[in-house]
Amino acid sequence: MKKMQRRHLLCWIGCGALLVLARRVPAAGREPGPEEKRAAEEAVKLRPHHILDIVTSYGADERFEPHPYGHSLHTVAGTLLSGLPLRIRLVVGADAVCNGCRHLRPDGRCDDVLSQLDPSPSKQAYNEVIDCRVLDDLKIKPEAEMTLREYLAAVDSRVPGLEKICTHPKEDERQRLSNLVAGLVKLGVRTPG
Repeated sequence: MKKMQRRHLLCWIGCGALLVLARRVPAAGREPGPEEKRAAEEAVKLRPHHILDIVTSYGADERFEPHPYGHSLHTVAGTLLSGLPLRIRLVVGADAVCNGCRHLRPDGRCDDVLSQLDPSPSKQAYNEVIDCRVLDDLKIKPEAEMTLREYLAAVDSRVPGLEKICTHPKEDERQRLSNLVAGLVKLGVRTPG
């Protein structure tokens, strides 16, 4: 695709996204209509480990900024951290964080690998195993819908312990636990102490 064509395509995609968002946000001074209410109640598709990664990073006081891969972690993190009543659907597959990622194939699968591990497994397979293990540990079925607060309460009931599933090789398990607990405390899910 030529450079100019790509620019026009990106412009149209961006305009389309703005139109979708504009339909979801009611004009100032008026009540949202039925379509706007339905869109606001729509569950956000999220991988269980992505939520844990966001809460852990939040507990470590990390900043959420755009990533060179182009994924949406930074925007999803802002949405998650601004409202625990948010409805989520727990998925084992591409989710809202994956949107825009250069490694997300048209079939919804990730073509990236974990190059820091030897041998380097596919990120798709690695994340599917982690997500299935998290859901099994929490006794939650894939595609379950709930509020973010309900999910984090279930997580809190399994911490310490659950963080071991999401700790990558070469990552400090105690630090991960500490940051996850700090994130749960900052979100008001866990009481300090």
